[in-house]
Amino acid sequence: MRFEYDLLIVAASPLALDLAYRCAALGRIGLVIPAADGQWQWQWQRWWLSQFPPLRLDAQHWQNFQTHLSYGQRRYAPRVLNLAGVDVITGTGQFVWQPRCHFQLGGDRLYARGYLLLDTPAELESQHMDALSRIERVCWHHWSGQPPDPNGQGLPLVTTEDAWFNDRLHAALSSLGVGVPPLGRRKPPDPTPLNLQPLQRDAQGWLRLNGQGRTSHPQIYACGGWQRGYNLPSLTQFEAFTIAHNILQRKSLPLDYYRQPWWIALPVPLARVGWNARQAQRRFREPLHLWDILHFSPAGQSLGQVVIGGRGQLLGATLMGREAIPSSRILGQWLQKDALTAVTYLGWEVERQRQRLPRSGMGLDSPNP
Repeated sequence: MRFEYDLLIVAASPLALDLAYRCAALGRIGLVIPAADGQWQWQWQRWWLSQFPPLRLDAQHWQNFQTHLSYGQRRYAPRVLNLAGVDVITGTGQFVWQPRCHFQLGGDRLYARGYLLLDTPAELESQHMDALSRIERVCWHHWSGQPPDPNGQGLPLVTTEDAWFNDRLHAALSSLGVGVPPLGRRKPPDPTPLNLQPLQRDAQGWLRLNGQGRTSHPQIYACGGWQRGYNLPSLTQFEAFTIAHNILQRKSLPLDYYRQPWWIALPVPLARVGWNARQAQRRFREPLHLWDILHFSPAGQSLGQVVIGGRGQLLGATLMGREAIPSSRILGQWLQKDALTAVTYLGWEVERQRQRLPRSGMGLDSPNP
């Protein structure tokens, strides 16, 4: 049979359920998801843990988190999505390019104004999990008190240009008994299962995506595991909502990674927003300052480092602790504004101010973090 949609989401992550639910009022949405299995359940846990990390590592808070998780699974059940106007199709298919591009699933031909690839089927297989997904899985076992994940030893750590972030991540993993992992890089996903070979790819095998997340085919967009950079639920959610709104409202807003916070749901969360010190030095010729900041609350101490421009404007922040995630969300709205006012408004204290020499001449290689 033939079906027509405004947006067809081809997904391997429960993030797509939330995306389809929220976009249902903007047009006719089709959602293709794999059949539920153990790895799908892990994806649920990974996403929900990034949204509602327990405040403490104890039985009561862990039970509360499981209650939230069960509520989320009921809220985004296929029958609820169907009532909201979303066509939920379970199974696996592939793209057909001639005579007109569409997604073929069994005997059904699914046509759409725009197609969104959200995460990749390979992400559901532990042996193909990227470095940060493996780190999150180790943390999940730590949260839940389950036996250690055998794949958690010798984790490849995705490198960043932020030495402060890397040091804190190493320390957090060491506290979980993982040790300091070697450096590694993400591998591009295999385009064969979805028949994406006709799309243009770069020398490393990644899909070529423009600033709006569009591939070389004008109707097909991609994010999450298909996108270069970090593959984290907080970033994938931002990418997916921006792309979906562009398709449904016929806009072309770019993916603004600079203002988008992202985080890792460790037992002591890490969060980032804006530029780190090295990125800011590449872009600006004026002197830059680094502030070490602290936050005290009944939940414990949080710490961070913020990058300040020559005129006192906030350029970026890297945070760690219970206040990291909520503070990063707010600081994303304060970028390019007065840094001291922003830090004070959030209840943080400046512990130390340090000046860094400028580094001239180079712009950022890519807006993707």
